[in-house]
Amino acid sequence: MKIPPALLLLLLILCGGLAAFFLSGEKTVPAVDGGLLSDRGKGGETVEDLSKQIELLLGQNEYLQGQVQVLQDENAQLIQKLGTLGMKGGTQTAAMAADDGIAPDFVGMGVDMMKLRQIKALPLVTSPATEAEVEKVVLTWLRRLQPGDEAQRQARALAALGWIPQEIDPLPLRAKLLTRQLGGWYDSESDTMWVIEPQSDPPPSAKPDEPLAVAFGQLLREYEPILFQPKHGRLSTDERIARESLLAGDAGLTRFLFSIQNAKAEPKFDIPAEDPDHPLNQVPMPVFLREMAMFPFMRGFEFAQALHSAGEFPQLNAAYSRPPVSSAEVIEPELYLDAAARGSHVGVRFQSVSWNGVEPFWDDQLGKFACVTVLRAHNEDGAAAEGARGLLADRLLAWPAGVGAKRHHAAWQTLFQDEDSAQAFFKAMSKVLVERYEIEKMPDKKVGEIEFAAQGRWVSLKQNRAGQGVSLIDTASEAARMGINQLIEGETK
Repeated sequence: MKIPPALLLLLLILCGGLAAFFLSGEKTVPAVDGGLLSDRGKGGETVEDLSKQIELLLGQNEYLQGQVQVLQDENAQLIQKLGTLGMKGGTQTAAMAADDGIAPDFVGMGVDMMKLRQIKALPLVTSPATEAEVEKVVLTWLRRLQPGDEAQRQARALAALGWIPQEIDPLPLRAKLLTRQLGGWYDSESDTMWVIEPQSDPPPSAKPDEPLAVAFGQLLREYEPILFQPKHGRLSTDERIARESLLAGDAGLTRFLFSIQNAKAEPKFDIPAEDPDHPLNQVPMPVFLREMAMFPFMRGFEFAQALHSAGEFPQLNAAYSRPPVSSAEVIEPELYLDAAARGSHVGVRFQSVSWNGVEPFWDDQLGKFACVTVLRAHNEDGAAAEGARGLLADRLLAWPAGVGAKRHHAAWQTLFQDEDSAQAFFKAMSKVLVERYEIEKMPDKKVGEIEFAAQGRWVSLKQNRAGQGVSLIDTASEAARMGINQLIEGETK
């Protein structure tokens, strides 16, 4: 416990007052033997007695100062013990260094970051772990967000559209990517921040970014119950990416501001991010899934910056009670900040989604992020951005194709703010299909409609909904394409 400076000052003043009491006052100057001054005070004390009392007071003052220092040291030790409670490998060395071989002070780092972030929170309990152990904790968190076979069904739907090469379980790959990206993870079940030891065996695949890991962990502990409450039900891909972007962007901004004040915390990359040998690029993830995993940190950072510029940290804090509802709001923060625009949510509706009496195994909203990412695969960035610019809503449906089919049936219906925007998307998506399926000459059809068969797939792209919508159908048979087209075109409202 630290004694307030004001109390210490008052104590010193009282001590000085006592000394002044004994030294002050009128001295009797008797005319004795040449006018020598008396060596006694009013109370009969000698000068020697007064000197001893002053020396005693000074000693007491020195003792009190020593006690203050002892209490300060004890307080620092208590904070350190609080942060290292439960450490498997003993206590950590209190230091914040990048490359000097000294273990980072995660406790002090967390305290400083939360002070900077203006959040009143205790430091995280930290414990060392191997890369595999952290990966396991991250995977547990990801499966909590997408329970059961939800992630596998999503991958089957994306593979049906041809956006990823094959059906996979994407969560283990994403857990591996997040582990290499951060180097640590906060586990709510054990209330522990697990951090990868640089000297662990085997050594970590990437240099841990401890400041980002601590910032993300602190914010995850504070806001996970708000962002990912079970009462919300299953979030769409677009909603989940938006919420993850708020959390990851906030952590990135906190880490950035912290590094400005602490030069040793600045990120140091030995290999450029675009280099194929970069540890993150060594994770064998399909491009679309990698982009989806990186979006919260890349575009989320810009989103957090925009909110901080608009209202500093109180604006960011308020965002957790009113999180972004789509990746479009993350890409364009002004949409999030415009209350009127947020109230006018548009969705894609069908009277029925049952085809041949079979319900879709996947029904989702992918959002603007997915639209831009898919178009960028075969278009220049400018054309991809223009094609996705006016997107208002979308809906992805996927149905099982039966035994023996390499890919299932899928339909993606998009809706744009006007016909020009829909035409821009149609043009960009046409280029995607031509290059992906290696079509030399597209069959003649009426304007705003493409239909072809290639590589064992039956595909159609068509403007609909009074010119403001575009449907993409990709199936394993011609009969399925015709039936799903009737569902999309004839039974909508």
